[in-house]
Amino acid sequence: NLPEGMGIFACPSMGIFEVGVNELFGYENLCYLIYDNPDLVKAAFDRIGELIYEWYRKIVGLKNLVGFFQGDDMGFKTSTLLSPDFLKDHVLPWHKKIASLAHEHGLLYLLHSCGNIDSIMKDLIEDVKIDAKHSFEDDIMPVTVFKKKYGNRVGVLGGVDMDKLCRLKEDELREYVDNILDECMQGGGYALGSGNSITNYVPVKNYFIMLDEGLKQK
Repeated sequence: NLPEGMGIFACPSMGIFEVGVNELFGYENLCYLIYDNPDLVKAAFDRIGELIYEWYRKIVGLKNLVGFFQGDDMGFKTSTLLSPDFLKDHVLPWHKKIASLAHEHGLLYLLHSCGNIDSIMKDLIEDVKIDAKHSFEDDIMPVTVFKKKYGNRVGVLGGVDMDKLCRLKEDELREYVDNILDECMQGGGYALGSGNSITNYVPVKNYFIMLDEGLKQK
């Protein structure tokens, strides 16, 4: 039912880290278990990774599939939720395996991850080999700063801060979006959009203002 020329980015569930923290262990329990029962933690994360990987493997070849767009929130305002070493040992290897599956079949691998994950960005780009990163918040790292830092190595998606998208007046919002476009369109590899998922409290008018500023670009 897709319009001609439109493709699908698929995602089966929340991410490897999120399932472990939110669904299986709970954050506090996981922090204890990392030390009290590391074998259980490893086995659980490996099983999560296997299940998500197998889902992706089964849809390879689906008509109009252009990539995988996996979400996995691994950070908060000032750092990753658990140590970078934990993520590199238990989570990123599965993202790498799924990204490799995508690339083997000519598909893209996009990552949505909220929070401050700057400590693992090099790993995500050079080892996991994500094709693009989504989720940006001005209080953590404005998308314009991220583009200057990493934009020659990875695609940049969105970045119109959700708070500003909700609360700025029209003239202020247009100026804010224009600045993002001016900064991020240089060199290519940027797609305009919100910093996170559009919520039901985002004013519809402001959402269309963001789109309108993008449509004005040549």
